[in-house]
Amino acid sequence: MSFVANRLTFTVMMASLALVASAKTKVMFFFDTEDYTCDRSNDAIRDLANLLTSEGVRGNFNVAGYLATRLVEFKRQDVVDALKPHVIGTQTLYHSRHPNVAELGDDPNYERSYRMTMRDEAKGVGMLEAVFGEGRCIFQCPPGNSVSATACEVYHDLGILFSGGCGFTDAGNSGVYSLMVGRPGREVLGLWYANQYHLPYYLPFHLESMLPTGGRACPDFKQTLDRMAQYDFTGLYMHPHMAVKLAHWDGVNYRKGNLVPWREWKQVPDRDPADTAVYYARFRDFLRAVKADDRFEITDIGELKASLKPRVAISAKDIPLVRATLLKDFSCIREPASWSVADVFQASVRLLRGETPQQPGKVYGFLARPRGVTERVCVSAADLRAAAKKLDLDAFIPARIEVGGREVGPADFLFAALEVLETGAVTVTIEPREQLGSFREVPGLENLKLSGKWIHPDSFKDNHVSERLRLQLWTLRFE
Repeated sequence: MSFVANRLTFTVMMASLALVASAKTKVMFFFDTEDYTCDRSNDAIRDLANLLTSEGVRGNFNVAGYLATRLVEFKRQDVVDALKPHVIGTQTLYHSRHPNVAELGDDPNYERSYRMTMRDEAKGVGMLEAVFGEGRCIFQCPPGNSVSATACEVYHDLGILFSGGCGFTDAGNSGVYSLMVGRPGREVLGLWYANQYHLPYYLPFHLESMLPTGGRACPDFKQTLDRMAQYDFTGLYMHPHMAVKLAHWDGVNYRKGNLVPWREWKQVPDRDPADTAVYYARFRDFLRAVKADDRFEITDIGELKASLKPRVAISAKDIPLVRATLLKDFSCIREPASWSVADVFQASVRLLRGETPQQPGKVYGFLARPRGVTERVCVSAADLRAAAKKLDLDAFIPARIEVGGREVGPADFLFAALEVLETGAVTVTIEPREQLGSFREVPGLENLKLSGKWIHPDSFKDNHVSERLRLQLWTLRFE
């Protein structure tokens, strides 16, 4: 290698190292804004929003849809005004009231669960936008552990692509707070799953740990920030009502069932106003500590949304690299662009049909476990092209695909299609292979079981919700 080439390589390497060294941990502040049972909780929403504004920090307030209607009922324009500078999201229509989004998603009939979820969530988003303005609701956050593939599809179809709190950074063995849709390791940002960009909450430091309950001392900010700085992203969260209440509102009203008639809610005790004042002071001190630390960059979902780049289409020239990558590792593709397996499946079908490549958009996984061949099967390129013409790309991928009178698995079809597209082969041999792929990138999903946790009733068995989330594995990608 020449001196010039060596020097160029060294320069590129040093530039890359400098970029890594200068990368800051992105920090977002989330507020699970959900208590529609008591007007006192609205004071905390206002005060926290104004505190953030005075410090130049934009928060992400995920508001239960019905709470927006209650703000109007309570004549709380002061709360609405306080939230104007901040990002608004939804925490479902009624949050903990049963059936919640996970319970609706456990219907054996997916189409029915979709219709029921859309009915509620469109109503909730409508309530939010009626109060805060059209287009203001740009993210969603599940109540508790109520994640579902149905809800992800509904929110996508409502134009909401961002999801906060579907996974947890540094969760460990935390019971209710499993990884769910979460990514292990230090680089936890950039996870797309089921057409949603998932932003994890940071579990080791809950913002409510600064509450002086029982004379509790303020946490060590330095220790907290040192730990946070190890990650590329930390989503810090709290429930505004806990600044003024001694317990969660939904525990006494909705734990394991709808315990009271609608709008006859039980109230939880107020917190001592002196303790609330201490909390606000500690919260302000913590905000200032983060702002003063060069290792961090405070951002919000609005800025994240503005930073997204247009998707890149998969064309015929990309097929050799895509095929080689998938043969080596049957998972999502990171280079030369961010593509999910489902993106590749759609592109392969279109190319087999002779269609023009399209920019990737909504993708689908499965509603039933895909089943592949159990022995070698020889198929023709003509039969693959004929099968491609019958596939509906605006629906979930079938668990079995008929090719030339034989049923093969979707991964069988995909790899056979890629071989034909790359080599021009007239016939290809399908070998038995794994159909769904590995969960190593999202390990919390592999054995996820939502029932028996949080405040779900005993009637919620999770017969379908967690499995349907697993079956969206082909939609995974990182960007």
